[in-house]
Amino acid sequence: MIRSQKKEKKVQHAAKEMLVDTSPIETRVAVLEKGELVDFFMERKSRVHYAGSIYKGRVSAILQGIDAAFVDIGMEKNGFLHVSDVIDKDSVMKELLSDDDAPEIKKVRRGGLPKIKEILKVGEERMVQVVKEAMGTKGPRLTTFVSLPGRYLVLTPYDKGLGISRRITDKNERKRIRDIIAKIGGVEETGCIVRTVAEGRSDEELLSEYKYLVNLWKTIKERADRHKAPFTVYEEYGLVLRMIRDIFSKDVTRLLVDTKEEHLRIMRFLKAYMPSLRDKVKLYKGKTPLFQKYDLDRQIDGIFERKVPLKSGGYLIIEQTEGVVVVDVNTGSFVGKKGLEQTAFRTNMESAEEIPKQLMLRDIGGIVIIDFIDMEIKEHRDKISRALENALKRDKARISVRGISQFGVVEMTRQRMRKSLEGASRIECPYCAGKGMIKSVETIAIEAARRIDKKFGASPKKLKHVNVLLHPDIHDALIYDQAAMLGDIQKKFRCKIELNADKSLHVEDVIIEER
Repeated sequence: MIRSQKKEKKVQHAAKEMLVDTSPIETRVAVLEKGELVDFFMERKSRVHYAGSIYKGRVSAILQGIDAAFVDIGMEKNGFLHVSDVIDKDSVMKELLSDDDAPEIKKVRRGGLPKIKEILKVGEERMVQVVKEAMGTKGPRLTTFVSLPGRYLVLTPYDKGLGISRRITDKNERKRIRDIIAKIGGVEETGCIVRTVAEGRSDEELLSEYKYLVNLWKTIKERADRHKAPFTVYEEYGLVLRMIRDIFSKDVTRLLVDTKEEHLRIMRFLKAYMPSLRDKVKLYKGKTPLFQKYDLDRQIDGIFERKVPLKSGGYLIIEQTEGVVVVDVNTGSFVGKKGLEQTAFRTNMESAEEIPKQLMLRDIGGIVIIDFIDMEIKEHRDKISRALENALKRDKARISVRGISQFGVVEMTRQRMRKSLEGASRIECPYCAGKGMIKSVETIAIEAARRIDKKFGASPKKLKHVNVLLHPDIHDALIYDQAAMLGDIQKKFRCKIELNADKSLHVEDVIIEER
């Protein structure tokens, strides 16, 4: 009888759900389809997200050789503003909008661009927005095409007129939307772009959001007028509210959040913007950590592995370099029963389904080369090509794919949608002279705290005391940076956690001993 009760407590997966895991150190959002991780987002408190934020900046230098300028926006590194980010709206919108929301935009001929020195002067103050965050030695990339994204619309204050997503193809629907926006007027002065999710939305929903965005812009302008550059005039939402704004929709069956504070913030946000979705939001009250309950930590770790197993026994090898990403398909232990051609075809077909998932999970951008297993039959190559293209349709990033070659090679490009997860949680490995990547000290410390939490939670005898042996760097990170997480664990289990540094341990080794 006891066994049957335990089976009933097994996680029941909804068709599509979002899970929000918050802690004093980081916030994580996972998107699941039938229990399988299909998208993952992470934001740490130590790494402030500022893509989308708007600044009143001051031009600090003009670089005539590359037609660009450096702009002081109050950060450690000056922002980078190329002439195309001042003149060419098309190039900017490709960065700001996913392929789902991109409208038809008249392209600017490169030969017709004026020089940067004709547009900007040193010391000049300009309103700018961050398109891409700083990476490595590069400062943030900026644009003067300021935009304010909402759920259904994107306000473009410095660009007149109305643009409608190319994915809204019904002529009557496009006309209906134009008529709705025309009711309020002002598009000739403050333009906007209608996003794909606006299709079928009511007059009230679209007009309400348009009015809100216009009022928000007025507030931003007033703040900018009151302060000298450099000054932050608008900060983009944090991770959770951005994800709710951009991907939480009717096709999501349930949104689970693990803290009362975040649940309250989400409900307030939805009350103002999407009240019809509030019933889908649930507060998770289980004792087992949310991501642990859904076995997500294991799936998330898999995002950073070179080797990706396939169901048949084959596998993918994903190699990322600065210039290109190579995906190699291998049969592995799968030998099949109908000859080499059929074995290659089945492995390639599984890979064509899996590779797009990995590109989205890892947010791989730039040039991607896929090396499928050679197939002699052209019909098989065509089927693989079609399967790959169909699987890529789920991706919101801008993608260009060339057909599969005679030798099974596919060349494609993919727009990166966010900062690399690997870059946010991995550092260059000191043990292999930069040839590989290991977890950062912060990541290991957070995972150590989760392991300690799991140790107490899984103990059948109500464990009260553990001794944890760690590398000195991880020891210090837990004491000084993750003290809040350890405090929460001790409070939850009324236990004692004893930390001891051991120089002989590898930086990733964490030994938990019961006392």
